[in-house]
Amino acid sequence: MRQPDWTAAMAEAEPTTATWRATGEPGPGGAILLLDRDGLRGEACAGLASLPHRIPFTVATPSRFASITKHLLCAFALHHGLELEAPLGALLPGLPAPIAAVPVFRALSMTGGIPDLLPSHTLCGVPHTAAIEPAALDAFTAALPGLDFPPGSEMSYSNTGYRLVEQALARQGHVFGAWVEGALNAALGTGFRFPAGWDRPLPGLADGYWREGPGSPWRIGAYGMALSASGGMAGSARDLATWLRALLRGDGPAGDVLAQLATPARLQDGRASHYGLGLAVTGIGGERLVGHGGHLPGFKNHVLLAPARGLGVVLLSNREETEPYLPALRIMAALLGLAPPRPAAPLLPEGLFIEADGPAWLEHRDGAVTFLGARDLLMAGEAPGEVVALSPYLPMRLRREGAGIAGEIGHAARRFRPVPPDARLSPGLAGFWRAPAQGAELAIEIAADGSGSAAFGAGPLHRRVPLTPLGDGRALLAVGAPPWTSRACAWLRAPDRLRLLTARSRVLEFQRA
Repeated sequence: MRQPDWTAAMAEAEPTTATWRATGEPGPGGAILLLDRDGLRGEACAGLASLPHRIPFTVATPSRFASITKHLLCAFALHHGLELEAPLGALLPGLPAPIAAVPVFRALSMTGGIPDLLPSHTLCGVPHTAAIEPAALDAFTAALPGLDFPPGSEMSYSNTGYRLVEQALARQGHVFGAWVEGALNAALGTGFRFPAGWDRPLPGLADGYWREGPGSPWRIGAYGMALSASGGMAGSARDLATWLRALLRGDGPAGDVLAQLATPARLQDGRASHYGLGLAVTGIGGERLVGHGGHLPGFKNHVLLAPARGLGVVLLSNREETEPYLPALRIMAALLGLAPPRPAAPLLPEGLFIEADGPAWLEHRDGAVTFLGARDLLMAGEAPGEVVALSPYLPMRLRREGAGIAGEIGHAARRFRPVPPDARLSPGLAGFWRAPAQGAELAIEIAADGSGSAAFGAGPLHRRVPLTPLGDGRALLAVGAPPWTSRACAWLRAPDRLRLLTARSRVLEFQRA
């Protein structure tokens, strides 16, 4: 077996750290660590953890892990013997019937169809910066009208299941935050923290930064939703590497759980998905890799492990511009002596596409594809004429089909045809719409020239955005707030029913007022 090439891996890390060291005023940056089961093998750091205080970002700088937290919750759940086949409702009373029936393992493996709370709030005109306490999140969850898809039929990323499983464990006396800051730190000698909210001060914590474009001033990211085990942990790159090394060795407070975390859930038809319990499963050059990313406003992270080789890469960054997954893959490829992933050839037609029925839309431009608002880069597929999504969180296999695009997204078969250049807004979209259970309102106007706009959000949050016609009672509109902006589809399901949806929230329905 070929020996790890630490020198090549560190050289591959250089382009990322060089971006963080760009000339001009010092900006935010991050840290990259290489590891194996026995220790740390390389590190590269650049940029600042705090711009006003000029504090460098190092491997010891506490930072927000975001969704990397997920696999630690799953390890904690396995350690305490949580019944993965049990329906959520058996562990956590009071959930809506569709969510209550979802088995725990589906809630954790992104195959449960549970709508994600943050994009659901966004569809109601609530920005990600708005303060939302746990009780309000509970009430919103209880009002969700159903699931995005039948459990086990496809895969789509959602944080909600993790929040619910954390609550279920707490009802049994197993408090995740207490374990993180107590037993886990004591066993590993780490400094992990689990704050309840974005505004809780943590000593030495890096700020997360974003800006509107190159050369624009840096701004500190903000996030209002109460943090949970879906992404609330904080710690340093060195802390995270210490945990990952214990995971690779099979010791530590959670014991030998890596194999369970890294086993992909199977769909109802028996196919394996790309996601296990808090870890995504991918590969390069025949080498099986597992890992996870994390994204909160101003923080972009990724960890990647080659379990059979006992190797790992940690990349933490406090700047929104960082796209961490591809650099982590390239570093791991260099470490293993493998060819890096290749960008896809221009095989797909470009433009805006829509399914014949329903609200599913797709856009392909400049080697990137957007499905229901979720954007990803395209890489070369194994089959001739096929391209695949870079990220494993919403797996895509796509090919040209005449003037359209066909394939699988989230393991579900999809067919898209071009949006006609003469597509017009349906007059039936116009009107005042209410979602009573969520207290949300939406007003759509269509002008005599065929253009249209939508207005939503209350008081000072009220905003009006233009509509892009997709044909047959469907239209796109901008939602969210910088740096987390996206597009939603307004779908006229019936003359008096309008559904507003994105990839991670597909159930919110508005009634004509």
